[in-house]
Amino acid sequence: MFKNKFIVRIPMIAAVNWQPSGVSFPKHFSIYLIVFLFAVFSAFADNTSLYNEANELYKKAEYQAAIEKYELVLKSNFVSGELYYNLGNAYFKTNQIPMAILCYERAKKLMPGDEDVEFNLSIANLKIVDKIEVMPRLFIYGWIDFLMNIFSFEGWAWAGIISLVLAMFGFVLFRTSEATGLRKVFFYTGLVLVVFTVKSFVIANIQYKKATGENTAIIFTPTVNVKSSPVANGTNLFVLHEGTKVELLDKVGEWSKIKLSDGNQGWVETASFVVI
Repeated sequence: MFKNKFIVRIPMIAAVNWQPSGVSFPKHFSIYLIVFLFAVFSAFADNTSLYNEANELYKKAEYQAAIEKYELVLKSNFVSGELYYNLGNAYFKTNQIPMAILCYERAKKLMPGDEDVEFNLSIANLKIVDKIEVMPRLFIYGWIDFLMNIFSFEGWAWAGIISLVLAMFGFVLFRTSEATGLRKVFFYTGLVLVVFTVKSFVIANIQYKKATGENTAIIFTPTVNVKSSPVANGTNLFVLHEGTKVELLDKVGEWSKIKLSDGNQGWVETASFVVI
């Protein structure tokens, strides 16, 4: 299964500062802006075409050719959860499991809570050697994760904006209404919406940090000896294999301190993994 939807996040290329009334923009500014917008939309059209071509190749089971097309889209700095998801599927079909897991994990960061991503990631993890048990957590943390993953950081940001607008509208009605009962309803509704707005922005900030943070990675070296210290002759603590997900804690020179989901920690060479 793949996703046809193509959502992109275009990196900031240029910014235009607002100027007060009476101050003219630089000469030929309009021309530059038109050229810039034309370039952006042309790039979008080209990458949409590449994405669709890759999907068609995937349908024909030409998975390696599809991978090449998907990777071309990524090299153009057009990124989306759907793109990583489809690329992960293509890598999985060609038995490139570490790359598939990496792509699924990146899709998960952009589309938290997506059932397809979660399912395919779980299937891919069955293919790796290391079966790391997750440390038990209180059930309340599961509920918190579920609620936070209802939307992506963009979704929570929009929820906060809409909630804020409704709260302001509610307070306007509170000030203008003459009926005591309605005034109470509008006041408390606006208050609830304000609280929801604050929570939405807090969750959006947390989700954004998760999506853009570089604190997790996938092991890509077939076999890695995890050391007790960041030196080559350090004591071997345990062995990891390609495809295993680790949390990044610290870095010293060419070595990084990692942590597994079962709580075990140690040092590995930074070249042995790829950041999610």
